[in-house]
Amino acid sequence: MANAASHTDEAAPDQADGPAGFTHRQIITALSGLLLAVLLAALDQTIVSTALRTIGDQLHGQTVQAWVITGYLVSSTIAMPFYGKLSDIYGRKPLYLAAIVVFIIGSAACALANSMETLAVARVVQGFGGAGLMSLPTAVIADLAPVRERGRYFSYLMMAWVAASVLGPLVGGLFAGAGEILGVTGWRWAFLINLPLGLVALLSVRKALNLPHQRVDHPIDYRGALALALGLVPLLIVAEEGLGWGWGSARSLALFALSLVGLVLFVLAERARGLEAMVPLRLFRRGGITLATAVNFTIGVGIFGTVSTLPLFLQLVQGRSATVAGLVIIPVMTGAIVSQTICAKIIKKWNRYKKPAIVGLGSMAGALLSLSATGADTPLWVIVLIAAWLGFGIGLSQTVITLAIQSAAPKSELGVANAASGLFRQLGGTTGAAVFMSVLFGVAAGRIDGAGDGAEAVRQALSDPDSTGRLTASALDAFGAGFSTMFLVGGLILAVGFVLTFPLRELRDEE
Repeated sequence: MANAASHTDEAAPDQADGPAGFTHRQIITALSGLLLAVLLAALDQTIVSTALRTIGDQLHGQTVQAWVITGYLVSSTIAMPFYGKLSDIYGRKPLYLAAIVVFIIGSAACALANSMETLAVARVVQGFGGAGLMSLPTAVIADLAPVRERGRYFSYLMMAWVAASVLGPLVGGLFAGAGEILGVTGWRWAFLINLPLGLVALLSVRKALNLPHQRVDHPIDYRGALALALGLVPLLIVAEEGLGWGWGSARSLALFALSLVGLVLFVLAERARGLEAMVPLRLFRRGGITLATAVNFTIGVGIFGTVSTLPLFLQLVQGRSATVAGLVIIPVMTGAIVSQTICAKIIKKWNRYKKPAIVGLGSMAGALLSLSATGADTPLWVIVLIAAWLGFGIGLSQTVITLAIQSAAPKSELGVANAASGLFRQLGGTTGAAVFMSVLFGVAAGRIDGAGDGAEAVRQALSDPDSTGRLTASALDAFGAGFSTMFLVGGLILAVGFVLTFPLRELRDEE
């Protein structure tokens, strides 16, 4: 790829040139390896979640099973700001290649694990790579394409997630159910499959992704990084383990306090570092970034909170099979792709994103409020329509909020702004899942008998949805009330995000 001028001169009239003069064909070529890597990261999460129970049985580690998920979540969340900052300094390509290599190493370590403790540690390594695979592509698209063209390329990333949501559970179930494949225990292929796919992605990115970059050396903000870790790790652990520990237990409260101390130290450290901070606080003095980041947090609550609990609702309240419950996520993702495609055309034609943002958040809030009115007798087709409506809102809102953050950030700190966006969406997702489960647990346990036996019954049902056949009618009614309250709370949180979209500044392209 030559210089920007030559790209611009050679581009056909119907081809959209990016900020560096890239044509549509060149952008697609550059994105090919990235899309494979995104698919790889998305598949890993869905495959492992499906196979986790089998893995726990074979490695005799049911008590630490949750740490296989928590370890990945913690490391990937912590690493996101690093990828943003370092990619601004050294360029997107070397950081993305590094992320793929780390992910491959972590996957190999997972496949070789002989205990759940070892697997949890390997998942931490894998998460450090996965953070880059998930957070850098939107920044790469911003380097390649002008604002009004980015929506179409974001839809390609969404398609990778949809493919993973459909294929992951099927492949994970296949691996988990197989005794051996080519002489290797079936579940280990959930990680071994990442090795050849990762190598193909590595070679594709190395060959095709060539971005102009002017290196600017900056010292790494280690103090801020440690403070951020101190603030986030305890919070993420409680979010994952609080249901079992009890949200008001001494252990949970101690970790909440430690997290608060860490976040205060992080703000102080970043203020002291000024321009050299890992997440420069001056970015949030820009009204567009602060507002869009707050909306992004509520989007995370809606996406992860609903996706993690809607299948449980179908199993616990409506008595549907795990297969049917899992497949209901497909209309969510399909709705997201459709709306993202529509949104891309709107932005390209009118160079505006505020109205799609309002419609997107309004749709998400409306879908969750509608779910709060459903129950055991609600037909499945109604649930599917609401799920598609939720997905429609997700596709609109994710696209426009990402563009809002990118257009408000200075070019030199685009990676940092993207990473902060991903970080807050991830935190919103973790918080959403924790809040949703806490509300569900509290309401259902209180309705059963208001005592320890009720709490234990709810905990057992949430950890093993197949056990609900042994629950009484009053217990099932209690779960119905819990889910209704849970979706109502989620809808109100998203209603706040809906209100926050109205002051968003309108799109301004770099033309």
